[in-house]
Amino acid sequence: MTFDEDVLNRLAPPALPWEPDWANVLERAGALERPRPLRLRARRQLILAVALLAAVLVPLIALGAVHNWWFLKNGYAPTPTGTPAVVKEGKWDDRSWELVAYRSTTDGLCFAVRATGSKARGEGAAMGCVPFVGIARTKETKATPDLTITYMSRGGNKRFPAYVAGPVIVRASHVEIRFRDGQVLRVPTFAAPASIGRVRFYATPLPAGEFVPESVAGLDSDGKVVACLAPATAAAGISPLSACK
Repeated sequence: MTFDEDVLNRLAPPALPWEPDWANVLERAGALERPRPLRLRARRQLILAVALLAAVLVPLIALGAVHNWWFLKNGYAPTPTGTPAVVKEGKWDDRSWELVAYRSTTDGLCFAVRATGSKARGEGAAMGCVPFVGIARTKETKATPDLTITYMSRGGNKRFPAYVAGPVIVRASHVEIRFRDGQVLRVPTFAAPASIGRVRFYATPLPAGEFVPESVAGLDSDGKVVACLAPATAAAGISPLSACK
């Protein structure tokens, strides 16, 4: 499969704390491969999950049953330190979905979203991993800062809507998501199982035409900003709280 590096750079949030090597990412994700007959290559789809810091692109094959943990079947996801847990299940536009999370040996908190149900064929599947406040580190955890909020966004199609999801520190009862056109979403957070750690999550479908937020902020019960990520101002995936006010 060929790819346009400029297109991928436009999809990524600005001011990333690393220089993307798209060829390496796509090769690890199994999207770059030896030439195959056109009919076979046309069946493969490339899904780009935008996640700050340690993004993991998981090939959408062999999804299996609900608890076969599709993201562990292909050898790309970091090794768990315990059993992954379903954090949340729900429906968007009558499409069922689930958010699964686990603690990893090397990459901190890993979280994944995918469509579920008998007709699901991998729509919406994406994964991100990053060291995070409230998640226990191991001796092998990467020496990057623990984040207080981050996001993973995914474009939609006719079978599954675009969405944004991610973790936030436990103090946040809501997350406020701002877009460049002035739209603002405020969504409630939900707790992770105790086996994952002291962290909350959020997940919501995106407004039509939106894909990458301008900023995401965690708000406490009084509406005070307690966590902020505005990619234009971020250093190592962390923004000052003032950038979200």
